[in-house]
Amino acid sequence: MLQDITRGWSHTVHKTLSGAANSSAEVIAEAPCCTASGGILLLANFGTVNFSNSTANGSPIGNSSPTQIVMVDNSGRQKNSVSSLTGGGNFSATWLRAT
Repeated sequence: MLQDITRGWSHTVHKTLSGAANSSAEVIAEAPCCTASGGILLLANFGTVNFSNSTANGSPIGNSSPTQIVMVDNSGRQKNSVSSLTGGGNFSATWLRAT
């Protein structure tokens, strides 16, 4: 379920696919893609986004040894920071810079 408690809405999608090779689940905050030339758009200042109760196959994502990914610019500087997982499925992402 995706929920915005500040605006009072939620959206849930349930999908199943048995036997999918190399399947994954993602919880993301990222720059939108793409410009007319195929480039990545600037990362909007989204402040801090809190993700809670993030699950994959009904289990907290922290139970699956997740990979933490942060966005970097062309100079290797971080565009955001991501906190450690707590409670198995809770974390936050914080905007640092647009470029």
